[in-house]
Amino acid sequence: MWQLLLPLALWLGTMGLGRAELTAAQLRGLQVALEEFHKHPPVQWAFRETGVNSAMDTPFPAGTFVRLEFKLQQTSCRKRDWKKAECKVKPNGRKRKCLACIKLNSEDKVLGRMVHCPIETQVQRASPWAGLSGRWCPQEPEERQEAQCSRVERAGEDPHSYYFPGQFAFFKALPPS
Repeated sequence: MWQLLLPLALWLGTMGLGRAELTAAQLRGLQVALEEFHKHPPVQWAFRETGVNSAMDTPFPAGTFVRLEFKLQQTSCRKRDWKKAECKVKPNGRKRKCLACIKLNSEDKVLGRMVHCPIETQVQRASPWAGLSGRWCPQEPEERQEAQCSRVERAGEDPHSYYFPGQFAFFKALPPS
């Protein structure tokens, strides 16, 4: 019996998270990310979320930081109709792999956002010769995204609210003689 359950558990783990497994903050972050994605002028077609690879939310004093990695696929609808239920995914439509970092305050107001959704084939086609020119390095866009994500994470926070070890020194006075 266990021999059958283990492969099933591994397969389910590779399938990603379903919408039902996302927290309220993660669902709101996904909604904000989809809205932001469909605002960009180069996007002409509506895209539908096809799976969430990872989702996390972290509470901060100013609000909740949500980080999502998810996949999108092109539909047969124009981008202005992206919310309509009749927009079905095209089987051979373009696919995108997204990273979204969203900071929400306690009233679900967006304090910061970063959504990056390159076409999936562009992600896989990094040329081994690209780094030789000195102008582009395959690691660079990923580092830039992480830096943008960190800025979103700190959005709305008081920079003086964090205390680090060694920031304050305490002196124990000798007893009076």
